[in-house]
Amino acid sequence: MHAASPSACRDVNAMSSNARRRNSARRNAALRYVRESGKPCWICGCAIDYDIPQGDPLCCECDEIVPVSKGGDPFDFDNVLPAHRCCNAWRGAKSPETVRMIQEEVIKEFVFWASPLDFVEKAREVVRRERLIRRHKTVAREDTTTDW
Repeated sequence: MHAASPSACRDVNAMSSNARRRNSARRNAALRYVRESGKPCWICGCAIDYDIPQGDPLCCECDEIVPVSKGGDPFDFDNVLPAHRCCNAWRGAKSPETVRMIQEEVIKEFVFWASPLDFVEKAREVVRRERLIRRHKTVAREDTTTDW
């Protein structure tokens, strides 16, 4: 077996389907911009410890407001905000409007959360409950429908 040449690895990275990896210098600049802002996580509202190493659930990530999967630019400083890794993973490709609706429900129901991980757990609980309510309403509607 032969190892791939460094230029071959660069070519694979350049053609990557992941838009974030196509230009690492621009992505690193966006991450620096987010870190230097010193803002709290836009998803849970908790402070971010910017010294936590990458990979930790509480580390800072550069979250795209309009997700890349929906046409957002991962390098546009107007499209990135700081988020904890766990919050960003929970968010996935949810729209900012959906995230805000869930935030409002979490605030209404729980008022306080102890950490970003606690927020994510409570947000998942709210989403699960909403799905159950919707499912129940759908079943109830089907039960009252008459076939003519």
